[in-house]
Amino acid sequence: MMKYGLAALLTCICLSTFADVDKSKVLVQQRVQANYGVGCNIAAIVPQSTDGGLGSDPETGMGGLAVNPLPKNWKSRLDSLGFNLSCKSSDDSHVRGGTYPITYDSKKNEWQKDASAWEKEANGFADKFDRKALLELIRVTNVNNVRAVNSQGWVMTQKDTIGDERWRKRTMSFCLLHPPKAICGVGVVSMLSDGPKGDLTQHALKIIKSIEFLPDVAPNVAPATTSNGELRQ
Repeated sequence: MMKYGLAALLTCICLSTFADVDKSKVLVQQRVQANYGVGCNIAAIVPQSTDGGLGSDPETGMGGLAVNPLPKNWKSRLDSLGFNLSCKSSDDSHVRGGTYPITYDSKKNEWQKDASAWEKEANGFADKFDRKALLELIRVTNVNNVRAVNSQGWVMTQKDTIGDERWRKRTMSFCLLHPPKAICGVGVVSMLSDGPKGDLTQHALKIIKSIEFLPDVAPNVAPATTSNGELRQ
């Protein structure tokens, strides 16, 4: 009798606990997939949203990733989180850092910030305002190494330093290398006036780290035929 009474009590406690969970705070994730061309068939895990996911054009190697609308517990004035994506050669100058303050340390096997070229350029400016602007951009530029499911690359964030403070933003750029190809993207991750609570940087990083390069999709090639329409053997 005592045994069954205790079991019933525990059952009630468990049911009560689950009933108290606020379903609106449960973040439902989904795995989405898109083909950006040869070597750039990818999948990612994103929060489920009405108009979100991955979209691509294999012929141009371009597309996008979106979370739209944002989950209710993502406190941001941004209507959505989105990235323009493109498939590039892993040897492309942009992928390797290009004119950005980015370098690859082969000894540490990681991407790092290297603003030496920008600093040299700033110090060469005759106009003190131009020099100050570039030095300020260097200050608000952060670069970090990032590892995804089966690729590695860099993530760079930059903050607006001019314009109406109410509308200044933080942008994020990234490239994930999976030789001989790479997926690169750029998007806005916060309105600076929202403060830390409205910054979607960590949410964006989580999505980027979930990206996985998949085997190429076989093209839909029509069977070869002879001149009289018979299948070629």
